[in-house]
Amino acid sequence: MASVCTFIQCASQPVFDEAEWLEQVKAEDIAQLYAPHLNPDGTFFNPWMERPRIRRRYSWFRNHLFGRKERYDPFPQEEYSFIPNDYTYLSDPAFNSISFAGHASIIIKMDAQTIFTDPFFSNAALIRMKKVKIKFDFSQVPQKPVVLISHNHYDHLDKYSVKKLIKKDAVFVVPLGLKPFFIKLGAQEVYELDWWESVSLGEITYTLLPAQHWSRRIGQKGGKTLWGGYLIEGSKTIYFSGDTGYFKGFEEYGRRYRIDYALMGAGAYEPRWFMHYAHMNVEEFFRAADELGAKTAIPMHFGIISLSDEPLLYPLYETVKFINLHPEYSERIHPLRVGGFIKIE
Repeated sequence: MASVCTFIQCASQPVFDEAEWLEQVKAEDIAQLYAPHLNPDGTFFNPWMERPRIRRRYSWFRNHLFGRKERYDPFPQEEYSFIPNDYTYLSDPAFNSISFAGHASIIIKMDAQTIFTDPFFSNAALIRMKKVKIKFDFSQVPQKPVVLISHNHYDHLDKYSVKKLIKKDAVFVVPLGLKPFFIKLGAQEVYELDWWESVSLGEITYTLLPAQHWSRRIGQKGGKTLWGGYLIEGSKTIYFSGDTGYFKGFEEYGRRYRIDYALMGAGAYEPRWFMHYAHMNVEEFFRAADELGAKTAIPMHFGIISLSDEPLLYPLYETVKFINLHPEYSERIHPLRVGGFIKIE
């Protein structure tokens, strides 16, 4: 019995110090956002802070079998759950809007363009099934939408959604290394960008910005394709973070750009020892919104699929709770339920 107890004790979660992590981020050199980020072997990396090299598969398996999950506040889930949306307003070119379709899947209508970020309308990310399955009617989508892909993880690069949007003659904007994936599926117009590179489509310019994340797909070496967020500059300037941990990029983007709307991750953050490098928690979301100087910030990366320890809708609950405790954010932070939307003004 003693050996079993010792094994379970060994399986407890590592200690994570939030204050120490914040100090690490503050110590980053902003100049590294502009540094070379391609290894000699053809893989990409984040030059400002090395990704932790832990025994990831073993640690994740160990934690979920034997680790003690955090305790979470009870909350009325019905107040934060999915809102049905038929998206009929997408056919109206004069109705500018931002719609939250769950996780990092957001639909933007602006300057007569329909823009998708990381569309994810299948029922699973590889083998992980969605908790909320949305039947999205692609017939509502106008021809030639613009599709922004942040990186090649299955919950952000969804082959089912890509194929559906190819049938609408979609234009794809993707990080370096991903163009062949889309050409193979039949896409006719694909723009592949490095960090800080831009492409102008109609009245809107799209720029790929650095993000603190990584990439991998089955059968592909880790880091073989790049990752990032996007700056969308038209009649309004919109920042889409993609997947990212909290890093110096927010400070730099706030210095360089005047951002009207920021769409940023605030989910899949527990356990913190494992998730902190690649995903932001709610407090980091608010800190990033401040550094960006965004007029309006909308949290994402929650609501339809469970990829971490916190309950599916807990990030939205925590966001609302934070605003209630800090009412100075009530005019700037706009939490949306899955299926919700706001008008761009």
